[in-house]
Amino acid sequence: MDAGRLNQTLSEMAARAMREALGLESPNPELRPATDARFGDYQINGVLPLAKELKENPRKLAEKVVAALDTGGICLAPEIAGPGFINLRLDPAWVATALGAAAADARLGVAPVGDPQSIVIDFSSPNVAKRMHVGHLRSTVIGDALVRTLKFLGHTVVGDNHLGDWGTQFGILIWAWKRERDEAALAADPIGELERLYKLGTERGKADPEVAEACRQELAKLQAGDAENKALWERFVAISKEAAATVYERLEVEFDAWHGESFYHDRLHGVVEGLLERALAVETQGAIGIFFDEPGLPETPYLIRKSDGAFLYATSDIATVEYRLEAYGADRIIYVVDVRQSDHFRQLFATIRKMGYDVKMEHVGFGMMLGADGRPFKTRDGGTVRLDSLLDEAEARILPLV
Repeated sequence: MDAGRLNQTLSEMAARAMREALGLESPNPELRPATDARFGDYQINGVLPLAKELKENPRKLAEKVVAALDTGGICLAPEIAGPGFINLRLDPAWVATALGAAAADARLGVAPVGDPQSIVIDFSSPNVAKRMHVGHLRSTVIGDALVRTLKFLGHTVVGDNHLGDWGTQFGILIWAWKRERDEAALAADPIGELERLYKLGTERGKADPEVAEACRQELAKLQAGDAENKALWERFVAISKEAAATVYERLEVEFDAWHGESFYHDRLHGVVEGLLERALAVETQGAIGIFFDEPGLPETPYLIRKSDGAFLYATSDIATVEYRLEAYGADRIIYVVDVRQSDHFRQLFATIRKMGYDVKMEHVGFGMMLGADGRPFKTRDGGTVRLDSLLDEAEARILPLV
């Protein structure tokens, strides 16, 4: 018997005793886990409010309930504490029997849910052309734990690795690749060479406006469908996926989908036009955004298109939700992302509500991984701990001990 069913069983037993002892039609026993383990495992708190309502002595009412209470061997004799609390302590013999039965059960006594849902869990989501670093670890393992748990409970779960595989960084990377790539380094360490090229291209672009413009032109060619640049982009994505897959294999983490930002690119224009047509978004100084009057939401608009026509993460995330509803019939979408994105998700969820979609959306947030300087890691600056190196060190320290 799992904890949920045990709680329900004891609550039903307590309610039955209260009906019999006090003549009530539908009493609420208010069964709770004990606040102090010294006094038992559970406590029945419902006698006190009843005594006040019935203008009776709560201890005398508790005595009547205890006399009628039969836990079927689950608990030792109940005890009355204070003004009328009833403490319950599980019988060790029953616990031993229940644990033995659970150990013999393939599901360890955990029953499937009665109302399974379609759930999408968005987690890990590294950026292309970057090594995975220690900051990716929590999203990856928390998300994987949620996927495994919810699948075990009987839900239909899609674990989606929403890769950062589109954006301005590819213009920089393509420019540097065409001029500065080291074939030997590429063969030895493909993802490391991509990181080096991006850093070099970024530095050159900051120092030379002509280089910065050349990078923008390479990006424009990619976005326009230029065959050479598209082939390079596809190669960068493949290299990055292969590097990430090696880490995931070590962690025994699997995904049901690897739909990156580029997967939704063709939907972005339709998202913006649809929101404008329904007057859910407005144009201000050339940019297009969504304003909210809900309490607790940021006052700044949720921008979905910049004044230069460029789309933003918000646009992609809205398109992603629509796809997940269409493709998976999602009842629930969970994002496992650090707390820095809390405002973004509050605005995203509010937008989805405005659009009239019936889906439960949750942000499972966690704290940031900080460097020695107290600031968030920046992978391309080389100031973080590589995740594969961390796993190597963990194995080196632990394996000799087991």
